[in-house]
Parts: sequence; structure tokens; C-alpha cells
Amino acid sequence: MAKVNLFMVGAMKAGTTTLTGLFASHPDVYTPPIKEPHYFVEDLPKNLYEPSRFFSEGNYFENEFPKPVHIAHLKDASHYAKLFSLATSEKYLLDASTAYLHAPDAAANIFAYNPDAKIVILRRNPLKRAFSHYKMDLGLGRTTRTFQSIMDEEIAAYRKGHLAWNTYLAMSFYTNPVTQFKELFSDVLVVDFERFVQDTPQGSKEITDFLGVANLDDAQVEHKNETKALRFQKLFFVLKKLGIKDYFSKIFSTKFRQRIFGMMSTTEKQSMNLSEATREELTTIFNTESSL
Repeated sequence: MAKVNLFMVGAMKAGTTTLTGLFASHPDVYTPPIKEPHYFVEDLPKNLYEPSRFFSEGNYFENEFPKPVHIAHLKDASHYAKLFSLATSEKYLLDASTAYLHAPDAAANIFAYNPDAKIVILRRNPLKRAFSHYKMDLGLGRTTRTFQSIMDEEIAAYRKGHLAWNTYLAMSFYTNPVTQFKELFSDVLVVDFERFVQDTPQGSKEITDFLGVANLDDAQVEHKNETKALRFQKLFFVLKKLGIKDYFSKIFSTKFRQRIFGMMSTTEKQSMNLSEATREELTTIFNTESSL
């Protein structure tokens, strides 16, 4: 069986879901039912992925495949191969796991698997990416802290040299991760998501030219993973900690869950609420860590 040869490695909250959806209909690109399998990450921290108590990798491939799943952490080589077993004549098999860009072991593991793979990296304004990541975690019930308090803590850790790779701040650093992929792989394309949104036809042409496939006609960006704010965030946080969210997802249909989530959500824009001093310090850090 052909190896996966196209990796959209992140950054997280920088448009990978949007681009995956955009290219899912391309006849030369096969997108698997698990968008983010994260097979090449040896340790995926809980703040990035905490599976439902009802999800089992073995059960999924034995009884539920190819049910669509957004994210998982596959560990079995045969399961990873099966994930792409429904591909037919597509030129590319796509793995769009967003933690690959920053996970310390991912680039080397992908290279060991397929050194001829093509790599697409998306970057986004680093502060906006970090805040979008934070808002996602609020919506998922992973935190109730303020963005200001988290940034204060992470800036302090950065200054001491103790900042973990899976923090909001570190996952907005692009310089070293992009360099690592470019040093390993000969075919790496870096895409600025803001520029892609402003001129989607040109952006999609840049990617299809890189892949050597036909361009997508009338390509339009559809925000498939846009974060919404919850009206009762603290309650949702408690329900998640108690495990009730897993039972809710198990019992009720996706359509019903989306309806309830819509009723609990608001379209009001969330304010970043950072002090001017924090913004200035973040600007200094990003000028060092996020330039290419």
C-alpha cells in the first residue's frame, strides 16, 4: 500500500480544518475519515487531546470505521495504514494533524516514515492564533482562566526557559519548527492563512502548483472550525470534569448536540483583554520566535 505522502502539519488554529475541507473534494487528494490521527506524535498531552471514555482505537477500526472523527492519537501501525485503505487512484494521501508542527519528535518520525513526503505548514498572526486556541479551550470546557493570567504565566516560563511546547504561547512560535521541517524535507510550503483568506483563489493555486495537481475552480474559504463562546462556561467546565460531557456525546445524536450547543453559544466577539505591557512583551517575543 502507498505511504502517506502529504502532511499538513499545523499550526493549530491556523486554518488546517478549512484547507482540509477545501481540498477534500480534489480528485488527487485523499482525506481520511480521521482528520488528525497524530500517529507520529509519541506523547500527545491531554491539553491537546483527551479522548472520550467511550472511544477505543481498536473498537473504532473494528466496528465504526470509516465514521468521521476529527482528532485521535493512533498508536497502531496497522490502524494507521487502514485509515487510508479506502483511497483509490489519488496522487496524495493527506494527514492533517495540527500538533505535528510543534511536537518535538514529529518531524523526525515523519521523515523516518516517508522522507519524500510533501509538507504544508500554515502560519497565522501568532497572537491571534494563541487567543483562538484559548477560546477553543474555553468552549471545550478545558479552562475557566482568563487569557491575561495564562499569558502572564507562560511569559514567565518563557523567560526562565521552561515553556512547554504545547502551551498557547509556544504553539505560536514558527521559526524553529519551520526550520526543522525545512532541514529534513526538500518540499515544504509555508502558507500565511490571513493572506490565503484575502485571496483564496491565488492561495489555492499556490498549493495546487506546489502539489503539481489541477487547480480548484472557484475556491472559497468556509470556516468549518470557527470557535463560539459559551454562555455558561463554568458550568460546562464542571460537567466536563465530571465526565458528563462524554455521556452526553454518547447518548445524543450529532444533530441534537449541535442544536443544544447552538442554544448555549453566543456570536458575540470575545475580547482579548490584555494589558498594554503584556501586548508589548508578546510582540517582542513573537518578533524573535515567530519570524521566518
